Amino acid sequence: MLPRLGSTGVGASVRVRVVLAVGNRLRGDDAVGPRIADGIRATDELRVFDAGLSPENYLGPVMAAGPDAVLIVDACDFGGVPGEYRLCGREELALLSAGSVSTHTLPLSLVVAMLEQQLSARIEFLAIQPGTLAFDAPLSEPVAAALPGLVALVRRWASD
Repeated sequence: MLPRLGSTGVGASVRVRVVLAVGNRLRGDDAVGPRIADGIRATDELRVFDAGLSPENYLGPVMAAGPDAVLIVDACDFGGVPGEYRLCGREELALLSAGSVSTHTLPLSLVVAMLEQQLSARIEFLAIQPGTLAFDAPLSEPVAAALPGLVALVRRWASD
């Protein structure tokens, strides 16, 4: 087994946060994760990855960053009103993922499990309720209206 990675190791002096944005820019509100990533500027302390449809392809770069916290951002139908969000941990992600159909190559719960095996980081999930996932549709009005506040929320999360 590989050693667990994280910013708490020997020689670590800088806290690193990772935002892993997930979603399909061609499917309406599924683009909200990548659109949030567009509004966040990466720094030495904050790494931002637009993982598109395949967050598992970014496991290596996320682990290499040695973060103390990871925020996965994605559209998720949790029965709320479009544009509503939930910030949750692994347990609630598992509940949200149970029985749902994912637009991604691997379920996010599996991606989280893979990260947890290698990182000592806190892993959280920002779920945004979509209004539409139609192909070639723009963001719905409620999700587009929520976008600036969601970007601000992720910026605050990164600085906490």
